[in-house]
Formats: sequence, structure tokens, C-alpha cells
Amino acid sequence: MCVCSEAKKRVYPLIPVNYCVRSRPYGYYTRCCNGVVYDRRQKVCCRGLHNIQNDRSRCCGGLMYNPTSHVCCPDNVARPKSGPYSGCCGSQIYRYDRQGCCNNVVYERDDSICCRGKVKRRKYGRYTGCCGEDVYNYQTQICCRGVVKPRSHGRYTRCCRTTTYDYRESVCCYGSVEDRKYGRNSSCCGAKVYNYGTQLCCNGTIVERIHGAYSRCCGYSVINGKSYSCCGGIVYHRTTKICCRRTIRDRVFGSYSRCCYSVVYDRRKNRCCNGVLHCTSTGSYGCCGSYIYSYSKQICCRDCPGIAFIRPPLPSPSGG
Repeated sequence: MCVCSEAKKRVYPLIPVNYCVRSRPYGYYTRCCNGVVYDRRQKVCCRGLHNIQNDRSRCCGGLMYNPTSHVCCPDNVARPKSGPYSGCCGSQIYRYDRQGCCNNVVYERDDSICCRGKVKRRKYGRYTGCCGEDVYNYQTQICCRGVVKPRSHGRYTRCCRTTTYDYRESVCCYGSVEDRKYGRNSSCCGAKVYNYGTQLCCNGTIVERIHGAYSRCCGYSVINGKSYSCCGGIVYHRTTKICCRRTIRDRVFGSYSRCCYSVVYDRRKNRCCNGVLHCTSTGSYGCCGSYIYSYSKQICCRDCPGIAFIRPPLPSPSGG
């Protein structure tokens, strides 16, 4: 047994899973259907496995259909296509290259627009946009929280809740328009304006960038982000420590240390899958829920019959 973590034994509750690992007998063409593997060149998973026949290679509501001549609609009925750009709009077939679907109603895109499930006339031509359920001219107007306002500052007009402002001169802080007193470096810290080039906003408090470009916030304090990080509001040195779920732990495996929940493990020897540690050997491995599998030899099925299991205990340093 490999010993590759500093974990202690722990008990996990029963949890439902729908993942299972199966062998890959058909190579690249292997697929899963309710936990059963099949060759996708010969079969289709359609509420069970069915043989592909007469070009019927897709599933629609439990029935097979030919995707070159039919399209599957949301009501699980396959309907004949009306051309290469056919789609479903409720139970209707429409041409999605020139038509739209609005709450199961087909409309012509050149003449109308869909606004919150309602078809509206394009009264402003190609400049017609939606503001709530109404239309507006987005070239000369702006929509601010459902209220149409004129673009009084042209393309520099921005919204601050339901009012407008010139973003070259002002910023919007918590719904209040404030002067851009630091020019392009002006930003908001709560309702206050600060210079983000020389200052930081830490939990709503403006502080100086005492470490220059490496300045970072940790709670209300400033730390040197070149060597230090923040873990639950506590500063730690990244070279010797690691943050696991807001808990600072020792890097017992140096730069190869990683977290599996609150446990530190060696990433060269371990793989953490949904809180369960697995020992790995050579080759490429992936996670399948809480299981581990080989990409080249196995497949991860995500539609297996639901089972409940207890997560295995993580290995201890003594291997017990």
C-alpha cells in the first residue's frame, strides 16, 4: 500500500452516487447506457440500448429517428424538417436562419423582436432593442433597470441605477454618481472613490499599496502577495504552508503538497476524487465521482443505477 498523505482515518456518511467505472472494450467508440457499455457505431442509448437501423441513429422521447430528415422537438416528437435550417418552436417547425421562436410563437426576425416572451414590432429597425417588455432605440437611448433614458452623453452614457452619467467624468458607487477624482484610476470602495493604482479596497476599507504591485488584501490588512497568501483571514507563507479549506497546514511534501479537503497529500503519488484519496501509478488517470479510472483502459459512466456507499478511510502515515 502506498503511503502518500498525512491523513488520519475518518468515517464518511452514506451518499448516493450515479458514477461507476467500466472497461473500454470498444476503444474510442465505447459509451455508457445506464451503466452498460456499448459500441456507439452499432447501438444507441434511447431508454435502453437499440440497434442503429435505416439511418435512425438518434433518440427522441424513447423512439429512434433519422437526424438528416427529422428534428426532435421539446415535446419529444420527431417532426420532418422543412430545410437545412429547421428547428423546433414548441410543436412547430421553423427556419432559425430567418425566423425566431418567442415563447413557442414563430416570428420573422426582420420585422419583430422577442422581449421577455412577447413578440414586439421592430419600430426602430435594426436599432431596436428590448427594455423589459418594451422596445427602444439603442442607438439614441439606453435602458437603465427597465427605464428608457436618452443617451445624453452619446456613447459615453452609462447607467447608475435609473439615472445616467458620463463615465469619462464620473463613476457609479452604490447607486450614487461620484466624480472621477483620480481619473482613469478611479474606482469604488463601497460608496467612496479611491485610486486603485496606489490603493486597495480591503473589506470596504481603503488602504495604501505598501508592497506595490504585490500588495494583496487579507481581511483589513495588506500583505506581500509575492511570498504570502491569506487563509481565512490569517497570513501564511506559501513556501512552507498550504491553505486547505480555510485551515493552514504544513507543506509536508514540499511543492508537491496538495489539499484533499483538509488533508495534505503528495500529488505525485495520489489523486483526490471528491474527497477520497487514491494511490496512482504510471499512466493517465481521472476521477469518476469518488472513483479513479485509467483514461486508456476504462470509461467513467455517469448514468449508473443509484447506489449508496461509505467513502473509504484515507490512508494514515503508518499505512493503517
